[in-house]
Amino acid sequence: MTPVVQTEAGRVSGLIEPGGTYAFLGVPYAAPVTEARRFEAPAPVEPWAGVRVCDRLGPVCPQLPTYGPVGTAAASDLEQGSDFLSLNIRTPTLFGRAPVLVWIHGGGYAVGSANEPVLQSGAFAASGVVEVTVNYRLGALGFLSLPGKPDNRGLLDQIAALDWVQRNIASFGGDPTQVTFAGRSAGGFAVAAVMAMPAARGLFARAMPQSGASTGLAMPEDAAKLTRRMAAALGTESLGIARAPLQALIAAQRDLCNESYDRHDAARDGRAAMLGVPFVPVIDGDSLPDHPEAAALRGQTAPVPMMIGCTTAEYLTHSTVVPSDLTWGGAAALLDQRVRPLGLTGAQIVARYRTALPDHGPQGLWRAIGGDLVFQAPAIRFARAHADHQPVWKYLWGELAADETGAAHGAEVGEVWYRPGMDQSARPERQRISDPHAAARTHQLWLSFIRGETPATGGVAAPRYTVDEPRLIWLTPGGAEVTRDPFDARVALWRAATDG
Repeated sequence: MTPVVQTEAGRVSGLIEPGGTYAFLGVPYAAPVTEARRFEAPAPVEPWAGVRVCDRLGPVCPQLPTYGPVGTAAASDLEQGSDFLSLNIRTPTLFGRAPVLVWIHGGGYAVGSANEPVLQSGAFAASGVVEVTVNYRLGALGFLSLPGKPDNRGLLDQIAALDWVQRNIASFGGDPTQVTFAGRSAGGFAVAAVMAMPAARGLFARAMPQSGASTGLAMPEDAAKLTRRMAAALGTESLGIARAPLQALIAAQRDLCNESYDRHDAARDGRAAMLGVPFVPVIDGDSLPDHPEAAALRGQTAPVPMMIGCTTAEYLTHSTVVPSDLTWGGAAALLDQRVRPLGLTGAQIVARYRTALPDHGPQGLWRAIGGDLVFQAPAIRFARAHADHQPVWKYLWGELAADETGAAHGAEVGEVWYRPGMDQSARPERQRISDPHAAARTHQLWLSFIRGETPATGGVAAPRYTVDEPRLIWLTPGGAEVTRDPFDARVALWRAATDG
């Protein structure tokens, strides 16, 4: 029997997947991103008559591969289109009050989608959770600052999706008071940013950034520089960008992303040079009033519990583009423009890390510094600040191997979304699971937090994380243990040179 659900805009039909969970795919939460609405705030869905068939994945945000090996692996090659402000919903029941997971995909704010194979397992629905994966505007469509247009459109899309969930998820068997807002990589960056946005207050009960915190934000003056770069690439002026053909816009977006990622320039990109990702949220004083870390210190992030963490070698895959014969001077040169926004030079940060990690070679040190700059240190700072006001738990995933060669960025995603007995053939090889028992432990940790419990797995409960007691739960192939965060002391290495 075909399942049919009533939403505010009209009825939708889905399908019953193996195992008995219900799936509703490509459900619209906002109006299509037409040429006229490309750079506007998300608009409500127009109501429809009859039943809208939602039994297959819809289109994804237009994009072209960028950002080297990591971004190319994350880029979506699925059908693109204008009606992509949609949700994929999987639910264990249409009549319960199950907890809800709202998931934001990564991809450097320019590539990726909620339609990728790894997110289609129904793992959380099989565990009794209503899972909702979100497509949103990427790159220039979502994050290019334009005169007269709202900033942070990609984040406004996510807030519109959260609002839709509040108003409609009960019809799919979900409890709108028990929504966990989560994401990985740029999805984790987005979760942290949305936590600092007043418009998101009350739309979720828990937050869970994976391998992402408060990196990759722009000040208005840096956003204006990117707008001028885009205009120059398109051969127009700023106001003309909105009239540019979509394919020209996306091609220019790819070229600017490649330029920022391959050739970091602090004068050109501002704080975004740390990440090498140019299309990022803007601290505009309105939709995003302040940096999430600053907001968290004042208790002005969303007043919800949070679980946050990273893998042990966040920059392992990134380092495939670094010369194998890298020298100390070469590492300093590669890092110099990236650390300038923090009041440091490449030589200074390399000298500090050589003292702190004397067993690392140049390439390992580059991995350590890059991983800490983008992932570990921001996650720790955000956890410290939020923990002063709300419960925080922290995790670390993977083994800690020599020269920062442990678990790569995103390596836990396959385990988080693994369903016992599933067919893994559609997944990329890097996301296929060889140890179902280890995968079950990772999934259980996330599941316990989503259910509103103390995060725990394998009989080990995560301790509350505090500044004075920075303890976390560490998951390795061998099991789970509680320990002091091994990256905590390294945050002190990032003090600005003027601080002594």
